Amino acid sequence: MKFMLLVAVVGLTVGQRPNRRPIFNRFTSAGGTRSQGSSVQVDDTRGGSEYYFSWRHDGKRKYTGDAAARVCTSLGRGWYPVGISSQDEIIYISGIVGRDRLEYIWTGGRRSGSGFIWLNGEPFTVTDWSHTGGFRRPQPDNREGGRENCLAVLNNVYNDGIKWHDVACHHPKPVICERRI
Repeated sequence: MKFMLLVAVVGLTVGQRPNRRPIFNRFTSAGGTRSQGSSVQVDDTRGGSEYYFSWRHDGKRKYTGDAAARVCTSLGRGWYPVGISSQDEIIYISGIVGRDRLEYIWTGGRRSGSGFIWLNGEPFTVTDWSHTGGFRRPQPDNREGGRENCLAVLNNVYNDGIKWHDVACHHPKPVICERRI
C-alpha cells in the first residue's frame, strides 16, 4: 500500500508543470509569419534577420532593459534585443518606431567600459546618437548618476527626431527582438 501511494505521489509530482506558460506562447498573436521550426510569430524578415516587435504581441507591455532582454532570449535560440550594425538597419528600425508611433524602444546595446556593445555579438560600428538629451548634451551622456547602461531609440523625446540615447536600464520600454537567419 505504501509503495502504491509513493508511486502515485511521484507520478503526480513528475506530471506537474509550473503554473506558467513559456514566454513565447504568451507573446504570440495573429499576423506576421512563424519563424522556421518555431512557434515565434515573426513580424518581419529582412537583411538576413527575423524581427519580433514585442508591443504587437503582449498588449503593449513595457519592460526594464534586463526584462526586455529576457523577453527576446525566451523566444528561443538566437533571439536577442536588436543589434543595429548598419546604416540600412538604423533607417529600418527608425522607420518601425516612427510608423508604429512608439515613444521609444529598447535595443540590445549595453555599456561596456567607456563604449557600448550589442548583446547579440554584432560589431558596434555605426551609431545614430542624438545631439541632445535631458541635460541638452550629445549622447551618450550617462546623466543618471552613471547608471545609463542601456541603449534605447527615442522618438523625438528631446525634439531631436528618432535617435539613440543611453538610458538607465530600469525605465520601462517595449523591445525589438532580432535573430540572424
